[in-house]
Amino acid sequence: MKKRIFALTGILLALLLVLAGCGSRAANDSPCDAGYGSYNQKSESYKASETLFDTESPMMPSPEPGERDDDAALTTDRKLIQTAWMELESRDYPNALAGLEKMITEQGGYIESRSEQGGSLYSTRYNARYASITARIPAEELESAMSAAGELCNVVSRSTDVADVTESYADTEARLKTLRLQEERLLEILSKATELSDVLELESRLSDVRYQIESYEATLRSYDSRVSYSTLHITLQEVVEYSIINSPPQTLGQRLSDGFKDSMRMVKNSAENALVWLVTYLPLVLLWAVILAVVIWLVLAELAEIAFADLGAEPAPPVKVGDKLRALELIYKYLGLGDGAAAEEPVVIVDEAPTEQEVTP
Repeated sequence: MKKRIFALTGILLALLLVLAGCGSRAANDSPCDAGYGSYNQKSESYKASETLFDTESPMMPSPEPGERDDDAALTTDRKLIQTAWMELESRDYPNALAGLEKMITEQGGYIESRSEQGGSLYSTRYNARYASITARIPAEELESAMSAAGELCNVVSRSTDVADVTESYADTEARLKTLRLQEERLLEILSKATELSDVLELESRLSDVRYQIESYEATLRSYDSRVSYSTLHITLQEVVEYSIINSPPQTLGQRLSDGFKDSMRMVKNSAENALVWLVTYLPLVLLWAVILAVVIWLVLAELAEIAFADLGAEPAPPVKVGDKLRALELIYKYLGLGDGAAAEEPVVIVDEAPTEQEVTP
């Protein structure tokens, strides 16, 4: 009985030694079975690249909109984009415009765009000029810049809009971090790939990932620029009198006085505009008057030559009595000599040439 127990114990010890040897070889990445020792490089690298771009794979999850990892959630500063508008007017347009440009520079900003227009000579806005400026101001200096602009000019209106892009900024950061991890894994797999088809496939996917990385980096740079530098839109109008905002009710006397002043101002402007028009177009009017006078003089001269032609002259002119009468009639009509006295007998126009008896007295 004891011999059997010792024999079974020896067999168990032998089996344990064999299993221990296999386990130590497995720990050294050497399979126990030599039939499974071959490694297919193409299959493994391709499967790894497929797993890397599988959006459902737990190795590289793609963040959903609004979802952020721990690092992105640590964003303590709110990302606020401020945009402001100011409508200004000034009676001293050149100095006001120069002051605004100087103020923008002193506040640490710069002018992004600027346009300027001039008014018409006949405008009742008194030859008004107009300027539009788009400036970028450091976010912390925006209120100070708007206050300084209000001191330089009369403020007609002002408004400010604030857009909170904190969520979008954090989402973009999270996506960018995931793409960079994908880029690192692709580079690691690419360094181990041996087959040409695997190399081409990995390089194509690496190019796509890098394109997305550059796009997200550009988005973050745009956010940083718009958050750091607020946008200020300024319009400046040249005026003679400042606009009155929310003026108090006027009495009847004040309304009558203002109405009379407005009417006199309109009369003055109309007279000035008429004088300017006359001076502008007088040379042209005189030119046409001279041309018309010359034409009328030539026509009358021709009619007079026909009307007073001597029918008895030798050689006889090619003029009939009827032509003379028509010419005289036209002369009287154009000169207005026959309007006051009514003819006692109507003028009879005869197209025949005069006989000798009619010509001889």
